Formats: sequence, structure tokens, C-alpha cells
Amino acid sequence: MAEYDISRAFEIIAERKIVEAMEEGKFDNLPGKGQPLEIDPQWLVPPHLRIAATILHNAEILPEWAQADREIMMAREAIAVLRRRVATEYPLRCEKPAFAEWYAGILQSLLRLMRRVNDLILQYNISSPVSLHVHAPYAIDREVSLLLAEFPPPESLDVYRVIAESSNSSGAVRVEAQARYESMQLGQREAAGDAEEP
Repeated sequence: MAEYDISRAFEIIAERKIVEAMEEGKFDNLPGKGQPLEIDPQWLVPPHLRIAATILHNAEILPEWAQADREIMMAREAIAVLRRRVATEYPLRCEKPAFAEWYAGILQSLLRLMRRVNDLILQYNISSPVSLHVHAPYAIDREVSLLLAEFPPPESLDVYRVIAESSNSSGAVRVEAQARYESMQLGQREAAGDAEEP
């Protein structure tokens, strides 16, 4: 005797009814048609974290991963503003005596911002309960090459020295995120070890 999947039968019936209703035009005059849906962000939070998330939301406190997401967006916007500034100011400054200093400052700012975004992306990926956004980190070497090709540096500027100096002041978030990840892993191993003991 053949077995029937009753839940699949209900799905097929429901799909047919929806198609029939669409063909009859029953969905044409629904209120809010064409408007974006208002989706409660709480559905993205795992059930066991919803109470805590509601309390934080009501207190207008963002979880760590949401704050990191916001900071990523703000830093990306700062990079876009910096690039527009370079495009505007480069032709005016390239003939000035302080051009090398200006260029070094721009390059260091851009490098620090891109490293900050990459560090925040790492922090976001470690702390986010669900990946709402997929953030692509900057390929810093490629971005610097594109900047140098589009806006050539002054000959008197040692670009490699500027890059080396800017790398000394970054990485704090990366170290913090790595430490948090390692402590989470250690906690999980300890919890697994406690569960195995009688």
C-alpha cells in the first residue's frame, strides 16, 4: 500500500487555491498594495533571545552586532565622502607646495577607514546571531593601487612609508574580536566537557 504525505497534499491544495484567487483578481484591491511591508525585526532574532532583544529595543540599546553593522555603514559612507573629496581637491592641490602632506594625510585616512571597516566586519560576523547583511571586506591592496593609478602621488612622497605608518595604528578591533571568538570557543568546549561528565 502506497504512503501519502498528507502535509504535501495540503500544500498542493493551498497553492491551487491561491492561483485560482489570483486568476479571479481577488488580490487586486487589497489595502496597501504596492507598499513595502512593515516587517518586525524581532522575527530575525532566535526565539530564546527575543525577550532580551525586546528589552534592549525598548531601552533603545542596540545589540553589539547591530552597532557593528551601523558602524560599518557609517565608515563606508566616510570612505565614499573621502573619495569624493579626493576627486574634487586633487586637481587643485597637485600644484601646491603642501601637496605631499595632503596626499599622505588622505592616503592614511583612507587606509585607516578601510582597515576599520574590515575589523568591524570581522566583529559583526563573530557576534551576529543571523547574517542580515553580507558585508564584503575591502581588498586594501587593490583599493590603494586604484587610488595611486587614478590620482598619482607626488614623486617626493614615499608611499610605502605612509602605508607602513598607517598600519601601526589599526587592528585593535581585530584583536578584540579574535579574543572574543577564542573565549567563546573555550566556553563551548568547557560546556561540552561538563555535559559529558556524569
